[in-house]
Amino acid sequence: MKYANVSVKFPEELDRELEQFLEETGVYTNKSEFIKESVRQHLIALNNEPAIAALRIEQLLARAEQDPVNDDDLHARLDELRQRVDEENVTSAVEGAREELADEYADHA
Repeated sequence: MKYANVSVKFPEELDRELEQFLEETGVYTNKSEFIKESVRQHLIALNNEPAIAALRIEQLLARAEQDPVNDDDLHARLDELRQRVDEENVTSAVEGAREELADEYADHA
């Protein structure tokens, strides 16, 4: 497996907290292992969020409008995304996200 180098800057307090956790628990042998596992878990959680699935669908459709793709490829990708989420959850997540954005916009206007 190839690895990429990623530079991450933490606030010193968070770094001390992480160091203390690693030292006290021994669950991970170093920061890199902890960070890799944290990113994996966060990606899994995000990929299971209906709002993220809805966002991906909207982005996919927007890209398709800008750069037309084969209809079969587009439908296959949409079907793949639909299998990962419940349609009702996606609809309510999209509506909720739109309401939040509208409220946030109204607060700043």
